[in-house]
Amino acid sequence: MKKIALLLIVLIIIISGSTVFFINNNKTTKNNRNVYFTVEKGDSLNKIGMQLKEKAIINSQLYFKVYAKLNGFEKKIKAGNYILKPNISIKELLVKFQSPKSDYVIVTIPEGYTLYQIANKLESLNLADKETFLNIKLSEVAQDKLISPGSKVYYELEGYLYPETYFVPYEARDLDIAKIMYNQFERVFTEEYKARAKELNLSIDKVITIASLIEKEAAKDEERKTISGVIYNRIKKGMRLQIDASVIYGITKGERTLEKVYNKDLAVKSAFNTYNRKGIPAGPIASPGRPSIEAALYPEENDYLYYVLGEDGHVFSKTYEEHKKNIEKYMK
Repeated sequence: MKKIALLLIVLIIIISGSTVFFINNNKTTKNNRNVYFTVEKGDSLNKIGMQLKEKAIINSQLYFKVYAKLNGFEKKIKAGNYILKPNISIKELLVKFQSPKSDYVIVTIPEGYTLYQIANKLESLNLADKETFLNIKLSEVAQDKLISPGSKVYYELEGYLYPETYFVPYEARDLDIAKIMYNQFERVFTEEYKARAKELNLSIDKVITIASLIEKEAAKDEERKTISGVIYNRIKKGMRLQIDASVIYGITKGERTLEKVYNKDLAVKSAFNTYNRKGIPAGPIASPGRPSIEAALYPEENDYLYYVLGEDGHVFSKTYEEHKKNIEKYMK
């Protein structure tokens, strides 16, 4: 009888110790930095716990679920975007999920957006003032002086706010957001890219300008480097680039597109008109993504000088005679 009692005591001690260890190991969050977390409308407690575990915010989905149920939090969790601070208690976490106001907005900037489109989108989300955002200087966001915007650009930040999905805190203002997006550009434009630009004897500004032309011209990913090859070929031969997208940007400042480019548009004098001036435009005409930046740095070696939009992407040609035939075939 004494042996059974002793075993029971030992068992109780082991269970108690294990329980204490389990609680102590799971009563706080495990993230060591701020984490962006979204609770969707209709998410179950089980789903929220699973996502918290997947993001390494909590150790135990079971502990989170049991604690929430025992303490009456299950029905009080609200949908929203939350910034979760590191090492807070599970209680603080669940209290946070009751907040009626989100901490941040998810903003997606597509590849090829102009600075005007970015500013317009941010203003529509009440995150920035469009005019203030458009006129932020590169020196206000850049830590170094690797980029020197041309004197004839409309906006210094054009091309340098990287197209990406961002979690923008509500308290962030115009300059904060511009810095977040520029910092992402700096992360994308690696040391390898900088070294390659030097190999090509091109400034970063010229690389991004070419990349922005590719971004606007390419109909599909696999033709980006081919189009880049055409741009370099025409530059080498002293030919005008004759890219409609740059003409449109020169006329509209990236505020809108034109359904059709007329002869009168091609005659407009502009630092972005690649029909009446040689070389690349005065600066980027949009925000290029990584594939277009890589295409600008690593152009395909080809003999093409022309292209026209066909039924499935662009059709390339080496001579003007071939190009005219393609125009007749596809422009009908």
